[in-house]
Amino acid sequence: MVCLLSCDNASTRSAIFDPYRNNKKPVPFAVELSIKGNTYKGCFSKDYSIFYFFRHHVPNRENYRIYQSVFTDGKWKKPELVSFSDSSSDLYPIISPTEKSKLFFTSYRRTPGDTSAKPNANFWISTRTADHWGSPVPFAEANLIYNYNSQPCITDSGNIYFTSHTPDWSQTVTYRLAYKNGNYQNPEPFDFVNKLREKDTSRTVFEVAVSPDESYMILTIAENRQDSKLFVSRKTRGAWTEPISIGDLIKDHMTGNFPYITPDGEFLIFTRHFDGFFILPTDAFSERN
Repeated sequence: MVCLLSCDNASTRSAIFDPYRNNKKPVPFAVELSIKGNTYKGCFSKDYSIFYFFRHHVPNRENYRIYQSVFTDGKWKKPELVSFSDSSSDLYPIISPTEKSKLFFTSYRRTPGDTSAKPNANFWISTRTADHWGSPVPFAEANLIYNYNSQPCITDSGNIYFTSHTPDWSQTVTYRLAYKNGNYQNPEPFDFVNKLREKDTSRTVFEVAVSPDESYMILTIAENRQDSKLFVSRKTRGAWTEPISIGDLIKDHMTGNFPYITPDGEFLIFTRHFDGFFILPTDAFSERN
């Protein structure tokens, strides 16, 4: 049975990714799931057979829902709402590699202890049992109540990196939430990224996607108020290198946002202008840096 399951997973992954393995530049991905102006960050299930992502539920308002699409017969099926995301504004789904039955996301649901007139986006968790997701519960360790928390990524070690905006949007801070001995610690500022914001105010650093092995990260950076582009920074001798434009490395403009690195570290998936998903093998830029 284990062999059958692993073979099925390998077959699914091959069907999804083999067409893109030799690409040197990004190309559209999962076009069946794209809606112009309404395509937001996604992630894969642990066996890669399901792709989770979010969309606007009400146009031009902070009202979102999380969707899922199953890969069947060589294509992505029509997206359906995730069972728990039917009435609340939910966004930024991410599957944990350490706790594979858990889906982390942010939501405008009111977090216990939040006394504000209007709740902001805080972290919640849903646990999958059998074939359905359970009722979400607050992810208390991560919540900076009253802040707008977004763009989480989870590494192989379980560490979570995310972006947090103060309620008045006057300050943006990237945090690292360490996973130790089966428990999450309190969020701590991720100094490298925060210092990038401080030293060059002509650049806006929106979010990061740290690789599964935490050896490199993808940063979304807008320079001089232009369209955001994707950059890469590597960890060398314990220190992060100055971000380099991926576009300079592969000779492509690399406009994009919402970067997501697949759990095997082999592909970068992102969106462009919220219109659709794009995919690029990470080898395309790692071998040039």
